[in-house]
Amino acid sequence: MSEETSGGIRLTDFDYMVAEPRLQMMKAAIPYMPVPQQRLLSMMIKMQELTRTWTIFSESPVSAMGLSSGAQKPASPIEMLQAMKPYAGPRERELIEMMENIQLMMQTMQTP
Repeated sequence: MSEETSGGIRLTDFDYMVAEPRLQMMKAAIPYMPVPQQRLLSMMIKMQELTRTWTIFSESPVSAMGLSSGAQKPASPIEMLQAMKPYAGPRERELIEMMENIQLMMQTMQTP
């Protein structure tokens, strides 16, 4: 997983894929602009990220993260929950842990 940023918000690998360095520079400038320009620049940045996301997925028929390609075994629900947990708040983390426990119980019951 990616490291935590200074604001306490963790960025995913996907965030790094769609955020180009020039967009990050523009984001850093937002607080120093008048409010109307902040709104406009924020919307333009998000549109650029959306365009980048569209491009990433349209260039290749496989998953951008490489987890869902036909060559690999699909990720399990527990793996997905574990990947989500570092980005969750306390309440969401508790729910994720409960879902992990349910998944583990179901796996145990299915094992002969």
